[in-house]
Amino acid sequence: MTDPTLANDGKRPAVRVERRYDHPIERVWQAVTSREGLAQWFPHGVEFDLRPGGAARYGEEGEEAVEGRVLEVLEPRRLVFTWDTDQLTFDLSTDGDGTVFVLTHEFDDLGGAASFATGWEQCLVALRAGLDGVEAPAQDNGADRHEQLAEHFGLGAPEVTEDDTGWQVRFERQLTCSAAVAWDLFFGTDPATGEQLSAPEAGGEFRRSTAPEAVLGTATEVDAPDGFAFDVAEGVPGDSVRLRLGPGTGHGARLLLEVSGTAREELRPATDMWGRNAVEEVARRAARLAAA
Repeated sequence: MTDPTLANDGKRPAVRVERRYDHPIERVWQAVTSREGLAQWFPHGVEFDLRPGGAARYGEEGEEAVEGRVLEVLEPRRLVFTWDTDQLTFDLSTDGDGTVFVLTHEFDDLGGAASFATGWEQCLVALRAGLDGVEAPAQDNGADRHEQLAEHFGLGAPEVTEDDTGWQVRFERQLTCSAAVAWDLFFGTDPATGEQLSAPEAGGEFRRSTAPEAVLGTATEVDAPDGFAFDVAEGVPGDSVRLRLGPGTGHGARLLLEVSGTAREELRPATDMWGRNAVEEVARRAARLAAA
């Protein structure tokens, strides 16, 4: 099994997942284009009008249908269609007695790339089962795989901006837990008692859970479990930190953390401190909880 790939070359991001099936191309084409075949593996009910310009209708029984559009059809080798603002391409090619199937998903939300790839991998396991005529195996929630692909795609890399007034480091990370769980993970537990620590009130001291004697800063905004901000203490890199937890993909909440500062020499230490030692630690712990 090959790992999914992520293209992010200045156009819209796209994940590409490739699998080989021991079935002729005509059989695989039916499985990825017919309503009956799609029902066995595609993540949502869908029916295609298989002609350029035809409708792609999404919706389960009793739901209000959402429409996309079929953009390209080359039976039995290629299907391109839209789903809301996303675009999907199915490419099929003969490989000996079998078929190579490549699914490419283009989207706007780079932060969701690991979620999309994880989901498609699970879908293509179900596609294999449907082609083989067996029951699809039970699958977990994909939390561990999500984190593997987030690292593989480099989704923990921050966005850094600098100008004459200073710098800002922005982390955006899809999590595998809810905002409420992520909030608790961010503030941690008392190392002596194991009890969950709470966010300080505005104006209160924010301390490192693993070293309560270390003051990180003074809270300026507290809106559990959606937002927290503080001005950093002397000796801590940066000037201010802002945390936001909001809607993400189906895996969980989206974490946004911004660190701002003026001293150039503090840029790298702040990036390490709040990236590897905070954002990524929350993501790792969230995945462990989800997989448990």
